[in-house]
Amino acid sequence: MATLRSPTLRQLRAFLAVAQHGSFSQAAQALALSQPAISASVRELELLLGTALMDRGPHHVALTEAGRTLRDDAAWLVASFDRGVSHMHAQLRNSQQTVRIACLPSAMHLLAPALAQWERQHPEVRVEVSDPLHDELIAGLRGGEVDIGISTELDMPEGLHATPLVEDELVVLLPPGHRLAGTAGGLRWKALRGERLALFARGSTYELAVATLRQQRIAMEGALRMRYSESLYSLVQSGQAVGVISRLYTQGAATPALQVRPLVAPVISRRLALMLHGEPAVQRPWVAACQAFLCETMVGR
Repeated sequence: MATLRSPTLRQLRAFLAVAQHGSFSQAAQALALSQPAISASVRELELLLGTALMDRGPHHVALTEAGRTLRDDAAWLVASFDRGVSHMHAQLRNSQQTVRIACLPSAMHLLAPALAQWERQHPEVRVEVSDPLHDELIAGLRGGEVDIGISTELDMPEGLHATPLVEDELVVLLPPGHRLAGTAGGLRWKALRGERLALFARGSTYELAVATLRQQRIAMEGALRMRYSESLYSLVQSGQAVGVISRLYTQGAATPALQVRPLVAPVISRRLALMLHGEPAVQRPWVAACQAFLCETMVGR
């Protein structure tokens, strides 16, 4: 089957203008073009379609039957294109006014106050916030679905620009009355031998904890692997386990009955950073401005 050639917008606009005004000269004035240009566009369209669209007389121009048949479709095509262009520009304007931020759940309580201040100062900018885990967050940055990310620097791929924010060390979470709760200072990892542990099921905190526990030859048989911090807190609160998590998770939740103790020998921490895909200078203006504000507000908190 032969491929049909498509008319151009220039040809369709010229045809519709002549059909509307009944005159090549008036159509030329309406489109701010020369009359020869209008006439040439209509002739090109007729040659393309293989039929006459205009009945041209010395003092009149009228549509042929084919021209009348074509007119509605031509008007729909032109109007659809114009609507599409308007929508495209509106989408671009909206994207210029939107900043998309993804933050690890454990760091959300650090981001939220700074972001609230930013939004109060810039009500014209729409801010979208999500709380994925590390792998999804990094994929969003690299794929362009996320403008600013707050995550750990562990396994950070090339091409991302990172500003360090805070060190987040691993701690142990103890239930009320636990045998280790009364000791002062940091708790050595080896003190966890024989304890039933509660860990996160995945993520950077889990990976760091598991690697250290194995290095310290601490058995993890029967360890509870939780997806959510609320579940982990509940297990520790009831005395079923002791939790190994990062300190930021304990600061963002109300755990007054639980004792948080630093883990030492060794001290294991992850560093959180504010990330962009590329240097700040190549970001959209609002993204660069928001990133600079968050860096100034959050670094070292």
